[in-house]
Amino acid sequence: MKQLSKTQTIIYHLYPGVLITAGFIFLAPLSIRLGYPPQFGMLLAVLLIALPVLLLHLWSVKNKEGQPSIWSVNGFKNKIGTGRLILYSLGLVAGAFIIWGITQPVDLYISHKIFSWLPGWYTVQNFAGYSPEKVKTTLLLNLLLNGILAPAAEELYFRGYLLPRMQTWGKKVFVINVILFSLYHFWQPYVYLTLILALLPMVYLVNKTRDLRLGILTHSMLNIIGALLSLAMLYK
Repeated sequence: MKQLSKTQTIIYHLYPGVLITAGFIFLAPLSIRLGYPPQFGMLLAVLLIALPVLLLHLWSVKNKEGQPSIWSVNGFKNKIGTGRLILYSLGLVAGAFIIWGITQPVDLYISHKIFSWLPGWYTVQNFAGYSPEKVKTTLLLNLLLNGILAPAAEELYFRGYLLPRMQTWGKKVFVINVILFSLYHFWQPYVYLTLILALLPMVYLVNKTRDLRLGILTHSMLNIIGALLSLAMLYK
């Protein structure tokens, strides 16, 4: 498999995040004016920018490499046993939530102290002040986009396409992939630490097993559980 240069690797990891963040900066204030929380604007950016950008890039790679489908761009087609797949995913999800619980105070400190210069809507992490109906709509859209569609597209792009083509980085390749993927989240700079610590085990195992399904399943489970917990809090 032809490897990407280190410059290409960095650019391909980060440029989608720049476009998504630009969309978020434009759409979040618009969402607020319509009575929706800024998270709704982020979801619109995912729908209108993130998914098209990632899929179009994969489509161009498919054509360039002469692959029959976007999925064929995936360089990690190995399949571990179903039992191991489920066990690994459950363990990774549990570990990620433990890390999130430990680092959340740090994330809040970073948000309030280091990124206090950003507009309030940029770093808001709750739905205070918005109608239950608008919050419900936002959370249901979040469940669909961040729970199913975005994880599949991101894992195919970052782990299925990029990670197998950056193996020239050596044994630290999974660390580089995690750091660059975390930095890609320019719209959430206050959670970089949590993202890096939570994703290192997952990407290590995806790189080791060469099974992209592990990344997709774990990523989706994390986001779905988070979305369901948010919905549960709404009706508490």
